[in-house]
Amino acid sequence: MKLKSIVFLVLTILISQVSYSQYNSGTKKKNSGHGAREPHHSVIKGGFKLPTALGNKAFRKIMKGVTDSDFSYNYRLSSNFAFGAGFKYGLWDIDVNQFSGDVHGKMEILNPFVSFSKIFEEDKQFYIETELKVGYNMITTRSNISADYKQTGINFEPKVGFYLKATDMLAFGLNVNYNYIGANFSKKNMRLPIVGLEKYPGIEDFEETGATQYFSVGFGFYAFIPNKDDRAAAKDH
Repeated sequence: MKLKSIVFLVLTILISQVSYSQYNSGTKKKNSGHGAREPHHSVIKGGFKLPTALGNKAFRKIMKGVTDSDFSYNYRLSSNFAFGAGFKYGLWDIDVNQFSGDVHGKMEILNPFVSFSKIFEEDKQFYIETELKVGYNMITTRSNISADYKQTGINFEPKVGFYLKATDMLAFGLNVNYNYIGANFSKKNMRLPIVGLEKYPGIEDFEETGATQYFSVGFGFYAFIPNKDDRAAAKDH
């Protein structure tokens, strides 16, 4: 229920802002003269965050987040609304302290995605962006005690970014996101039971149910690709 509520809320905000942006964009066109500059349509975004496990107890106890990084190209449909496509990489380490023997490994998540975003207060020095990513995840768990285990699943990721402009074309800030992946972490990820290790220490079977979820916080950047007006101005200088 929580995930559905979050997704519904983000979609409602984005859809309402599209309508407003389209109206606002039309108004600006009517009021602008020959000297109006072409708006920036192309944007490159990236984020480098530290993830914290949520979801089932097995995932929270066994895995430690290392990185949650993404990079995307975005095209602005109106002055403040955009859609994009990109790639996300996640890395998690197996917590060796949870096992009495020599057990180590990692889990990698490869995630191509599409996104829908909206900027608030873009004309000011500080602005906020809301975004919803939807993608396909290819998950591989590797350990020294078993063969690789592969999973796939669709994910939904609401995100909020808080940015401070460094220049008119570049901003840096704080990214906060919640990620829900339709694949669960269980004994299968390390192909248990095996000789000497029947299950995860301190984890019962019912604590392995539920989707993989995590929360991430970290650094982000937002860069406009120069348009023809920017290139013309550069030539003039």
